[in-house]
Amino acid sequence: MTAGNLLTLLREQGVEIRTSGGGRLVIDAPKGTITPQLREELAANKADLLRILQSEQFAHPSGPERAAETAQPSFKEPELPPVHAAGDAKRTTPSADEIARLEAQLDRLRTEEQARRAEVETARLATENALRIEQERWQQAEHETALRRAEKEKQRIESEAHEHASEETRRRIADQEVARAEEDVRRMRAMEESRRADFEAQMRAAQETHRLQLESLRKAEEDQAHRRIEEERRYLEVMARNKAQEDELRRAAEQRMQTIEEQILRIRADESARERAAQEEHRIAEETARKREEEEARRLAEAEARRKAEEEARLRAEIEAQLRAEVEARLKVEDEARRRAEEEARRRAEEEAQRLAAEEARRRAEAEERRRMEELIRREAEEAARLLAAEEARLQAEERARLRAEAEMHERAEAAARQRADLEARIRAEVEAKLRAEEAERRSAEEATHFTEPEPSVTEIPEWYDREVLNEAKEAAVTSSTFDELLPSTTPEETFGAVDAADEFRAVSLPEVEEAEDSLFPASIRDQLRSERPGQRARAVADLSGFGGEDAFRSICDAFDDPSIEVRSAAARALFAIQEDRAAAFTRALREAPSERRLRIGAAIASSGLANEAIGNLTRESRDKTYDAFSLLFLMSKAGEVQPLMRAIEEYPTTAIRLAVIKLLALSGQADVLPAFRRMAVRGSLPPDVRSALMEAIYQITSQTPADDPATT
Repeated sequence: MTAGNLLTLLREQGVEIRTSGGGRLVIDAPKGTITPQLREELAANKADLLRILQSEQFAHPSGPERAAETAQPSFKEPELPPVHAAGDAKRTTPSADEIARLEAQLDRLRTEEQARRAEVETARLATENALRIEQERWQQAEHETALRRAEKEKQRIESEAHEHASEETRRRIADQEVARAEEDVRRMRAMEESRRADFEAQMRAAQETHRLQLESLRKAEEDQAHRRIEEERRYLEVMARNKAQEDELRRAAEQRMQTIEEQILRIRADESARERAAQEEHRIAEETARKREEEEARRLAEAEARRKAEEEARLRAEIEAQLRAEVEARLKVEDEARRRAEEEARRRAEEEAQRLAAEEARRRAEAEERRRMEELIRREAEEAARLLAAEEARLQAEERARLRAEAEMHERAEAAARQRADLEARIRAEVEAKLRAEEAERRSAEEATHFTEPEPSVTEIPEWYDREVLNEAKEAAVTSSTFDELLPSTTPEETFGAVDAADEFRAVSLPEVEEAEDSLFPASIRDQLRSERPGQRARAVADLSGFGGEDAFRSICDAFDDPSIEVRSAAARALFAIQEDRAAAFTRALREAPSERRLRIGAAIASSGLANEAIGNLTRESRDKTYDAFSLLFLMSKAGEVQPLMRAIEEYPTTAIRLAVIKLLALSGQADVLPAFRRMAVRGSLPPDVRSALMEAIYQITSQTPADDPATT
């Protein structure tokens, strides 16, 4: 809060405040008016308050003088000192007393002007404070009006929402009644239409009432806005008049102060002229002395320069003499070295002449031999050139043929890429449509749960070991470009069994022991199999793989019905290790198992870690491990367990493994994976190659699945 606002606030509350000697504030206020907050504000703005109160005392003196000044708010023209004639030199020279008197008069005028401006500022602050209070009152009224309007709008919206909710409930009940009672459809529809017409009429009436209320509120707001604009216009007019008066008084005071300042400047200019004349005489004397000193310094500098030049000439002559002596000595040494070099050169020249003569004779002999060799080489080169030309012609023909083949391959690749892009676009559109359909079906199912509780359903596993399914897997594996490189030459028939001439499935079974042979299990193993501790049962099942035989196979298969996951996982690993042909063991176990046990076998393959190991072995260099991995994962997917494969597609760090898993699921023909494939195909976080493979798998599975399969819809 400023000092002016604080002073206005105190006076509005009936507090009298004035100054006393020694810079003190005297406050006369009713009891309880001065709060601790006001005391803090008074202490913080004490200096500004003293200045404003002192300005008011100067601007408004007490007694008759104040009454006279109130009646005539003008300033008295200051008496200017008389201007005397220029002939009287003694009277025209201003004195220090006259300057001091004029400066005191100027200070008084400035003080009076500051006091008057402080009074105008106080009045302006009071007016602005009143306008601010009035604007706050207007804003409060507008805020209350807006709150009332918002509350009415909220009530109307809530009422409409309640009516709509009630209407929706009634419509739903009416639709149910129509469904249950078909014979009363016409009567109930007529009643419903009548009721809806009444409801719409009520809604129109309510909306009309609300519109009228809004019109009345809007009109009240417009009237209030007009009143506020009128008040602000009047306030601006008063402020404009006050500002015009303030400008007029300020211009008059500035003119009077400017006149006094010009007179002071003239007096000071005369004094400055006299001072400049005296300073000029003093400067000329100092300049003359300085020039004399500079001339003396210049003579001394010239003498010193001559001395230094003579010393430098002497030193230069000594240096030149020394250099000439060194050059003469160096020339003598160089002449001696040159004479020795010339003697050595002559000796070497004689030796070189002798060597050149021998070399010339040798070169003539070599030239003759070279001519004979060149003739032979020329004839061989002509023959080689002829052969090379023929070879180049053949290579050019082959290159042209290769380029034509590459161009054709490029064109086919471009055509395949275009077909692939069209296929991906179509599959993507189908995937998005499927996802939208699934979302709509899910919402419909959620809405239907309010009325009917869905009955639990049991997922039936298809007979994956049927002859038709195995033939399809065989054809898909044979035509797969991915697994042609991963799998050994063994055919899928050898993996999953073969179809004989009578079209009967012949599974690869385990070697059986004679029926008369007693059980080979020790008593400790049999006791552990009957133990109540899952850990002991799991260890006993793991030990069964070392015995082999029909009894061990049956016991391991029975362990898949154990309630403990640990035991079922141990059974999966035991079945994997019971014989070399792992696929045959799992094939027989799944073929002879009921549907519930097949589900547990597939889950045990995943929980035992065999699935993760097999996924890692899909791209190994060992063809046997790749074969076993593919067979195990294919059987697991046919048993209904595909979650490990889905996680591998989403999370496995190697793209080749992801692509291999996608191809494996596509070969398995599991329609249950289509929703998950569609969701992953539109996910931007997967690599482009993986998304393309997913789209191809979707297309492949969709083309192999009947149109009425619920998994595809």
